[in-house]
Amino acid sequence: MATRKLKQLGRYRIQAELGRGAMGIVYKAHDPVLDRTVALKTIALDDAEQDREEFQARFFQEAKAAGRLNHPALITIYDFGEENALAYMAMELLNGSDLNERMKQSSISVHEAVSIAEQVAEGLAFAHDSGVIHRDIKPSNVMLLPRGRVKIMDFGIARLKVSDIQTQLGTRLGTPKYMSPEQISGNALDHRTDIFSLGIVLYEMLTGVKLFKGDTLTQVMHNVASLEPPPPSQFKPEVSPLLDLVVKRALEKRPSARYASAWEMVDDLRHCLLELAPSTPLPQENADIPNREGAPAIDADKKTFLLKPSADNKSTLRRMSSEIETDSRLTLSRRFDSGEAMARLQAANSRDRKYLARPPRSPGLLRRLRHDPDLSWFTLTIGMMILIAVALALS
Repeated sequence: MATRKLKQLGRYRIQAELGRGAMGIVYKAHDPVLDRTVALKTIALDDAEQDREEFQARFFQEAKAAGRLNHPALITIYDFGEENALAYMAMELLNGSDLNERMKQSSISVHEAVSIAEQVAEGLAFAHDSGVIHRDIKPSNVMLLPRGRVKIMDFGIARLKVSDIQTQLGTRLGTPKYMSPEQISGNALDHRTDIFSLGIVLYEMLTGVKLFKGDTLTQVMHNVASLEPPPPSQFKPEVSPLLDLVVKRALEKRPSARYASAWEMVDDLRHCLLELAPSTPLPQENADIPNREGAPAIDADKKTFLLKPSADNKSTLRRMSSEIETDSRLTLSRRFDSGEAMARLQAANSRDRKYLARPPRSPGLLRRLRHDPDLSWFTLTIGMMILIAVALALS
């Protein structure tokens, strides 16, 4: 890396150094053409002549991958170029701190963790729809902004599905602790590798525990490929059964058992946020409905699940939620969210309970005539024929 103080790169005037990474330096710079302050990410192409073409290809691949994306949860790329053996990329300057620093400061609440994961999942879903796989989702690549907003950064090893760039490092690019099993083993990757990595990040936000830590790289890789973690609720009891299932499905070792798309994970995380939101008053016509605590369980494929379990049922529900198979294309929240039905079933009206408890009975003739047009016309026709026959007989 060049040691001389850089004052200008391309049209950008360097103002300060923001940070250094494994591949280069990030500067704060001013763009005089558009009169705006940007973050200028650079890598020196002459430090490792042997790998220069690879680094250059990866760098401009990041610019191409991120530059085609326009989403609130994804960092915006303005420009890129090369000058004096320095490749640079101008991007929006973010005012915030990364998730890794936030996790070091204090524990993260369940609501905040789910909100962050939901925004990251939506950003990834948009990127995947545009043909871009990030391949390096980890806390240090998630920037937390004011008012709870989130940005995904560093598409440095992102891969375009249509890209013909082949790096010498193969498919094992990334941070081992946040890699998917298929990424660890060097197998072909698709968008579901990002879902697994996001599952790790969500798990660590909820529990404060490093999921696949190890003393050596071999041990880390072994843990990623084989370790089945306990549900987050074992570390933080306020984690709901549905959230346990979301994490479990995201961390499935087989890609086919994970979420088929990040949009499905977004849907489930939004339902988790609804569970965590303060309860709202029921409509006036249902004002006599009692609290949902201790409500009867719903049997979904012979596996018990409660939206809001009572205290005496919590341990059983945690065990059952960890045993539920997540290998299904149906979104988990669509399988288990039954809030409205539960409210109706708990109506205090004794007449309603009597009707709910009785065996089903066939509707009466008058009700069938009222609601079945075919039967009504058939009955009317028969009646008219009988009246005509009687009239003829009496004539």
